[in-house]
Amino acid sequence: MGAITSAASLIGGITSTLNTIDNFVDTVQDFGGQDTRRASSNLQAEQTLALQQLQQQQGLQQQQAAQQAALRLQQQQAETQSAEERRQRALRSAVAKQRASFGGSGISSAGGSAEAVLLGLFDESEEELAQRQRLAQLSSAALSQGLAEQRSLNILQATQLQERQNLARAVRF
Repeated sequence: MGAITSAASLIGGITSTLNTIDNFVDTVQDFGGQDTRRASSNLQAEQTLALQQLQQQQGLQQQQAAQQAALRLQQQQAETQSAEERRQRALRSAVAKQRASFGGSGISSAGGSAEAVLLGLFDESEEELAQRQRLAQLSSAALSQGLAEQRSLNILQATQLQERQNLARAVRF
């Protein structure tokens, strides 16, 4: 009977030791899981911060680009207005010279070929104005297109960053 009691106490001791080891393994696994969750949470926070910083930087760049485009448009408008004033002065001067020339030659500026010459001066002036307006429209369209391209690039960069972050999370965890 003593041998059975000894064997039973040995088995009880082994069972107790195995239970202790099993509890220890569970505890270690729980700690490892917490570290993984903590690392995942830290990575998520870092990635969110990186995305926010990129978006802020892009917002500032977009705002600066819009301000520069608005300034360029104002400059173009001022230049266009100045050029229009010069064109009108030059046209008035050319018409006055031509009328004086006709008057000095004894030709009336009210009819016939004299009127055709004066109308030709007006037509040339109007063509110059139309050309200047087309150039201003092209320039304005180019500025708008540049801003749109910047917005598209910003969206692309943000999307690429998010995809790289998603890939990094998938690979790590």
